[in-house]
Amino acid sequence: MSLNTRLVKVREIGANDERAWRELAGRALEPNPYFEPDFLGLSAKHFDSYAETTLVVAHERDTFRGVLPIVKFEKPRIPPRVIARIGTSPGGYRALGTPLLDAACPDLAADALLDALKGAAKERGWPGILFMDFVGSDGPVAESLLRACRTRGVPVFTKDSWERGRVHRGGRWEDPLTKSRARQVAKGRRGLLRDSGTELKLVDRTLDPSVVEEFVVMEAAGWKGKEGGWAFAKDPRKVAWFREWYERWAPTGRLVVLCLELGGEPVAFQFCVRAGDGVFLFREAYDETYSRYGPGAMIVADTMEYLLQHSDALWVDSGTDKGNAFLLEMLPEPRTLATLYLGTGGKLDRAVMTALPAMTRLATSARNLRQRMTKTRSTETDTVNA
Repeated sequence: MSLNTRLVKVREIGANDERAWRELAGRALEPNPYFEPDFLGLSAKHFDSYAETTLVVAHERDTFRGVLPIVKFEKPRIPPRVIARIGTSPGGYRALGTPLLDAACPDLAADALLDALKGAAKERGWPGILFMDFVGSDGPVAESLLRACRTRGVPVFTKDSWERGRVHRGGRWEDPLTKSRARQVAKGRRGLLRDSGTELKLVDRTLDPSVVEEFVVMEAAGWKGKEGGWAFAKDPRKVAWFREWYERWAPTGRLVVLCLELGGEPVAFQFCVRAGDGVFLFREAYDETYSRYGPGAMIVADTMEYLLQHSDALWVDSGTDKGNAFLLEMLPEPRTLATLYLGTGGKLDRAVMTALPAMTRLATSARNLRQRMTKTRSTETDTVNA
C-alpha cells in the first residue's frame, strides 16, 4: 500500500472528503473526537482563530488514512522561528491533540503525514517546526509517530509531559473513589437530602434541548463565569458554537447529558462524548448555591456509575487540562499527555530543534529568576511599609 497526501481547508471541505474524514475517525487507532468534523469543523466556522484550519491528509484514493489539523502559524519567542500549531485559543474546544491514524496502517499514515509537512515547508512556505500539545504520549499513535520520526531523522523535543485522570472497565472504574472521597460524597448527599427535604436523582437529559440554555446559565453563575473563567456565556461565539455542537451531537447516540436534580430542579450537569471504545468527559457545571454539599464530586461519581451500568465503554477519560488534581483523584488510572515539537522542515529548522532544549532551559531559568526578584522586591516593600 502506498499513500498520497494533500491539504484540505476545513471551511471548504466537500461532502466526499467530510464523509472520508468521519469514516477515518470511526476506524482510528486511537479515538479523538476533538479532531472530528463536529468539533473541529464547528470551531473553524465560529472562531476566527480557527478560520484557516487545514487538514493534512494521508489518503488511499478516496479513503482517508491519516489526518492532522494545522490550525494556525505563529512566531513565538521560543523557538525563534514560525511554527505550525494543531490548536489555539480562544475557542476550538480540544482536550486531545492525538492525530487520527487508521488502525489498519498507522505507521504508513504517520510517515505520509510527515512527508506532507516536509513538502508543505519546501513548496508552500509552511513552517518547518510543528507544535503539538495534548498528545497522548502513552498510546500506539505516539509510538507510530515517533517511529516515523526516527526513520526520517525528524528531531523531536518533548517540552512537557503530565498526567490526567482516566479509568478502565476491569480496573478502577468499578470502585474509583478513595475511602475518604466516598465518605465525603455520601455525607454531602445525605446533607442535601436532609436540608432540602426533597428527592435527589440523576436524570438522562441527552435529548432535551432545553438543557443547553440551562447549562449555559448555570455555568455562567459559577466560578467559570468570573474573571479568568471560561464559561461559554462570556463569549457569544462560544454560546453559538455550543448550541450548534449540541444539535449535531444529540442525535448521534454518542452524546450523554446527565443532570443531578433536586426536587426536579437542576443542581449539576455533566456532558460526555463517546469516541471509539471509550468516553470523554466534556463539560461540567454545578449550582454553587449547593457548593457546601460537594455537587461537583457528586455529579462525577454518579456519571461514572451511570456510564458503567448503561454503556459498553471500556474506559473514561477526564478530558482535563494540566494540573486538575480533582479529576486525577476521581479517575485514578492516569494517562500521560505531552507537548511536542517536531522538526519537519529543512536544515535550519532542524538546527533550531537541536538547540531548543537549551533555549527552553534558559527561558525557564530566566522566568524563575524574574519571579524570585519580584517576590524579593515585594517582601522588601512590605518590610519598609510595616
